[in-house]
Amino acid sequence: MRPPRLIKPIIDIAVPWNVLEECPDEREKVRKIGYICRGAAIFQTSRLIIYRYGKVDEKELRFLKRNLEYLVCPPYLRKDLFKIEPELKYAGLLPPLKTPCHYLASKDKIRPGDILEGIVTRWDGYYSLVKIGEGKFARVPKPYPVGSRLTIRIEAESREGKYRAHVVSLDKIEIYWNITIEEKHLKELLNIEEYSTIILTGKEGKDIRNIYQDIQRELARAKEQNRRILVIFGSPRKGVDQIFQEENIDIEKYYYVNFIPEQGVETIRTEEAIISVLSILHFIRTCLLR
Repeated sequence: MRPPRLIKPIIDIAVPWNVLEECPDEREKVRKIGYICRGAAIFQTSRLIIYRYGKVDEKELRFLKRNLEYLVCPPYLRKDLFKIEPELKYAGLLPPLKTPCHYLASKDKIRPGDILEGIVTRWDGYYSLVKIGEGKFARVPKPYPVGSRLTIRIEAESREGKYRAHVVSLDKIEIYWNITIEEKHLKELLNIEEYSTIILTGKEGKDIRNIYQDIQRELARAKEQNRRILVIFGSPRKGVDQIFQEENIDIEKYYYVNFIPEQGVETIRTEEAIISVLSILHFIRTCLLR
């Protein structure tokens, strides 16, 4: 598969720490995590941020975060980065993510210019040795801590069968790469300056048909200024408006949008909302490329 070009403006999404609260058991929680992450990756989400609000159940938050981190990690690095943990008991139920950083290292032939994800296994005095696949290694001419993850670009293959490479910044890659998992408090999240626009989603928001052109202008402005868009989703039992009210945050400062007017069901699950909302935003930003 050819790596997809990165569509801008870059979109990040945020879900609450208790997004799994209606799931009856851990198996269903893991399946829902898979749906959420797959939906985000389909539409080129860059970051999936878990936001804190209210009284947080740390055990539930850790379960959500560890399974998301496991899913976005390239399969060939999982044994190196994850040990046997109770939170990952049902990680085998997670679907393959298949973003570019997952499948590029599985190619039979790695070529100069290829970008890969790797983990530092040792420092030999001259190079950091980086694992970039099953039985595949690259040398990076700079010391990095053993166990750290790097994104590298292949330069050439050396005579020892290893590859020469250098580290690249994710900001410089012009292909869609992967999802990064982060955790922040809601108020901290709302103060990140790199977001030109923050969009809240919910049934009580403004009809997308009435403010479609406003959203289109916001995406065009973000693309022109090379800034990001943040989309925030609510929990199964509390909408974004309720969460903002509890945290004493003025919802009027942000776009609060109903992306699915005249919905045919009483409630829309978070994983369904993510796919629905991101599909609309993805359509708008791909139209900006024409």
